[in-house]
Amino acid sequence: MKRNKKDKGFTLIELLVVVAIIALLSSIALIAMISARQKSRNVKRLGDMTQMNTALELYFAANKGYPSGTNGVPLDLSPDFASSIPTAPMPADGVCDYITHSSPVPAGISANTYYYIHSGTSYLVGGKTIYPDYAYYFCLGNKTGNFEAGERVITPTGVK
Repeated sequence: MKRNKKDKGFTLIELLVVVAIIALLSSIALIAMISARQKSRNVKRLGDMTQMNTALELYFAANKGYPSGTNGVPLDLSPDFASSIPTAPMPADGVCDYITHSSPVPAGISANTYYYIHSGTSYLVGGKTIYPDYAYYFCLGNKTGNFEAGERVITPTGVK
């Protein structure tokens, strides 16, 4: 079949092939973006816990102990030792289930929650109740750096 100079443009088959290629590339990009978002949430979780560990150590240096906590949140850290208390990124993509683990985190707490627990015998310093130890629980959805997915805890000795 011979084309005339007037018949410029693409055939229906050519257009369908181009649309199919664009759809395939878009789906690959979307899958890569979802994976990158999950990784970024886990990196944020580790960053938040590192920030809280630093704030708690600054508090310890100033008060000779760690602060008390209420409902899983450390008291008296903000604004002197941390600009704010971080909250876990959403949506939850973790593999943790505090209800079925032997975790000290109370049952019913979301797996995507940062949860602070002070421990040891309390004592008073400068009118503040402080504690000799703490544990800060959080969850990683996927392996991140050297840390496997699952429930993690940060203590004065580091991340476990």
